[in-house]
Amino acid sequence: MSETPHKAGIRLTDKNSGKAFEHIAEFTDNEWCQLHDFLSHVADLQSTQFVAKGGGVQLNFNWKEGTGLSWSVKTPPDDEVHAFLHQLRPLILQKEPACFPKVRALLNRRLKDAPIQPFMCWLLELYEGKEMQKSIVMQSNNHILNSEEMLVTWLNAYEYHRDHDKKKLIESHNQILPLEWSRGVFLNLLIEKAKAISHLGVFVELVLGKRDTFSVSL
Repeated sequence: MSETPHKAGIRLTDKNSGKAFEHIAEFTDNEWCQLHDFLSHVADLQSTQFVAKGGGVQLNFNWKEGTGLSWSVKTPPDDEVHAFLHQLRPLILQKEPACFPKVRALLNRRLKDAPIQPFMCWLLELYEGKEMQKSIVMQSNNHILNSEEMLVTWLNAYEYHRDHDKKKLIESHNQILPLEWSRGVFLNLLIEKAKAISHLGVFVELVLGKRDTFSVSL
């Protein structure tokens, strides 16, 4: 017996033209569960003190002739950081069934005829740190430190795994500034991911009928 698809109707309005677009998407049982699981993970993430307090990570860097380099990093307590990293796991690890990349791809596929591409492209840029790079680019040995590639390397070296080769690579990029500084940079990139995840969560709520309206300005 074939399963009955779950139908979701959404209505999108272009603020500039006032033109409205209505679209009905169909999801399988597994896909519907995937969306609900994503929202559950988002709720867990947003319940952490790291996210709830919203203090973030503060990085300061100065260079003065005569006195040289000075820097400072201010992060939330380690227990709050660790809880934040733990709740991010099912949302950012590629093998997790309800991670951000898979849920975003699912919505793109099921809503391919709806005019959501600008929003989805912006979400991906935010998620991958490219929005941050529009403000500042940090480079070392021809590598961009505040990038998705280096963030994944750091996570595999220090947080989610203990890959010694990746640890050596991270250390090779910290000849001037200490590892504590780069940790602050990577935590800021994870905050950008959390923002993208939160925005996608609101959109998923719209698809699942858990909210009536959703507004975004790009």
